[in-house]
Amino acid sequence: MEQRSETRTEREISILVQVESCKENSDLVGMSIPCQALDFSRHGIRCRSEKLLTPGSLVRITINVGDPFSMFLLLGEVRWEFEINGKLTMGLQLQDGADNDLKRWVEEFDTIFDEDLSLI
Repeated sequence: MEQRSETRTEREISILVQVESCKENSDLVGMSIPCQALDFSRHGIRCRSEKLLTPGSLVRITINVGDPFSMFLLLGEVRWEFEINGKLTMGLQLQDGADNDLKRWVEEFDTIFDEDLSLI
């Protein structure tokens, strides 16, 4: 059964995830992990990663998009993860916070993913 409450936009974009907390592997805290985002919504991202981040882990996400170039710094929680054919996939739920761009991300979402925009 579909649990998504928001429409997803499928786009593959390289993002950077910095681990804020990970109860299962504290050695990952502070590490930056390059990921490949697969789809986006206003409050979520599905991505592939080389490192396993368990549900409940908190991450800082850097997304660079558009022309002209825009950078978004977002906070997310790993909600689920699984492996298919050796590729790790996880779902990130975006969270509001004092020092992130979630409000701007939500407001500009339709413009960011306009078909005519060039994504970096």
